[in-house]
Amino acid sequence: MTIYSHSRLSTFETCPLQYKIHYIDGIKREEESIEMFLGSRFHDAMEKLYKELRFRIMPLDELLQCYNEKWEKEYHDDVVVSEPKRAADDYRKLGQRYIESYYKRYHPFDQGKVLGLEKKVDVDLLGDGKHRITGYIDRLAQADDGIYEIHDYKTSGNLPEQKYLDQDRQLALYHLGIQEMWRDVKKVKLVWHYVVFDKEMASSRTEKQLAKLKEDIITLIDQVERTQVFLPRESNLCDWCPYPDLCPKRKHLFKVESLPANKYLKDSGVKLVNAYAELAARRKKHRDEIVGIEDEMEKVEEAILKYAEREKVEVIRGSDHTLKISEKTRVSCPQKGTPEREELEGILKQEGKWDEISTLDSSALAEAVTEKRWDKKILSRIMKYLVIDRRTQIYLSKLREEEDA
Repeated sequence: MTIYSHSRLSTFETCPLQYKIHYIDGIKREEESIEMFLGSRFHDAMEKLYKELRFRIMPLDELLQCYNEKWEKEYHDDVVVSEPKRAADDYRKLGQRYIESYYKRYHPFDQGKVLGLEKKVDVDLLGDGKHRITGYIDRLAQADDGIYEIHDYKTSGNLPEQKYLDQDRQLALYHLGIQEMWRDVKKVKLVWHYVVFDKEMASSRTEKQLAKLKEDIITLIDQVERTQVFLPRESNLCDWCPYPDLCPKRKHLFKVESLPANKYLKDSGVKLVNAYAELAARRKKHRDEIVGIEDEMEKVEEAILKYAEREKVEVIRGSDHTLKISEKTRVSCPQKGTPEREELEGILKQEGKWDEISTLDSSALAEAVTEKRWDKKILSRIMKYLVIDRRTQIYLSKLREEEDA
């Protein structure tokens, strides 16, 4: 039976294919960003600080020493520093600053009783074992007024707006979890420590909001369980995906981006894209030329029509072509089923003209109207129901050889 987590569900929402690769296919990548590594080491330091708090308040120098020792011990070659002008040690020093700021802000750390560090929560949303979700609270505490506090440390360089924290799913899930652990859990405060900004932000949930959260998560888990085809979904998070070589939307980019110029240009895919791009450019150029030609033709057509009207001709001869000017009239009547259509049909039947136009045949009706075969009384009664469209068209044809001779 699958046990879900906030991160697991978030991965599915971000990209179903990444979810499949990681959680179903079980393909793990050892690569770790320096930002993730820094975040883990900061969490280690906080865990050390609050574990020791039962016995004493750790001096800041000792805490920093533990942080640096843990950094050296855990650091590995697969930690990726993506910023080209930065080194791993720059981030280590950043972590020190975050610890110092946090330490000075909360010393002597008497804001409440610590109930758990890296506290596991496990929630069975429907009690059926099919909708279980688990996670770990960075620090669970209880304030002097009895309110439970769920603390979460963030080393992200982005500070969210309050409205996003009020919609946050992860800590709200932990709220559900601790309600199942203890009966006296009435009020819960969700607390985020954005240590980059030395800022504490908080939120809370009503019982109604928690009920809606449960409903939404159950729906999402059911969606995951029903999914048969896990399609990739592009977003601005793709640059941080550890599986570009397995994604059909990124695979070729990943393949060629590291190639030297001579090999890059020889790649079959690169050749095809370059050829297609060249043809697309040529097509656009010709389209622009065609638009210009059509503009000129419209001007000449206008002059032709004026000439034909002035000279009272319908056929104009050129050196080896002729132009035929034809005027067509199209008469449109109301659509079937409309009140106007029923009124028009009633008039034609009343006037004894229904059989002549074969149940409102457009060409027959056009002849009757344009040739004025019916008397003015009938025409005046039906004209308000009709739309008359007169179009003049020009037909170009090549002269036959015997005509040229």
